[in-house]
Amino acid sequence: MRLTWQPEDWDHETTVQLAVSRVDATRTRLRFHQERMTSSVEREQQRRHWRAVLDSITAALRAGGPSTACEPSWRG
Repeated sequence: MRLTWQPEDWDHETTVQLAVSRVDATRTRLRFHQERMTSSVEREQQRRHWRAVLDSITAALRAGGPSTACEPSWRG
């Protein structure tokens, strides 16, 4: 999925891509990729943001039981 996103405190839009892919019979990979940021400060801010999102999703999936495998992946 690809969408345009603008954080409330930014004066420009960015492009966010979300990809879900099968790793094997028991695991799925979720990836975020964001483009059109204007500085290294924005890139690092968003890297931390998406890592926190992935950590939250991972924690929620792991809380679902031992049959749920989750492997965070960041591509930025």
